[in-house]
Amino acid sequence: MRCTTEEKRHLKRRAAADKISVSELLRGALGQIKAPRRRATPQADPQLVTALSRIGTNLNQIARAVNADQAAGDMRQIEGLQLLAELIGIERQMSVLLASHTRRDADHAD
Repeated sequence: MRCTTEEKRHLKRRAAADKISVSELLRGALGQIKAPRRRATPQADPQLVTALSRIGTNLNQIARAVNADQAAGDMRQIEGLQLLAELIGIERQMSVLLASHTRRDADHAD
C-alpha cells in the first residue's frame, strides 16, 4: 500500500495510541479482522494492591465461615460480636489506606 510520509506518520500514531501494530490497524480498517480495542492498563501502587488483597482475603474467610455455618443450618456457631469486630477492623484498614493514598495523590499533584 502506498501512502505519503504524513499519512504513514498518522497511521503509526493511531496504531500506537491503540497499542497495536500498523498492520493490525490496516487489517481492521479493511475489515479483514475485528480491530482490537485495548484499554490502557491503569497503574496502581503495588503496596495498595497488596493491602487490598489482604483485606479481600479476610473478607473471603469471613464469608466462607458464614456460608459454611448457614449451609449446616447452625448460624449460632458464628460469634456475632467477633464477626462485627472483624468487619469494623476491615473498615478501619480501608479508611487508613484511603487516607494515605489520598494524601499521597495530593502531594504528587503539587
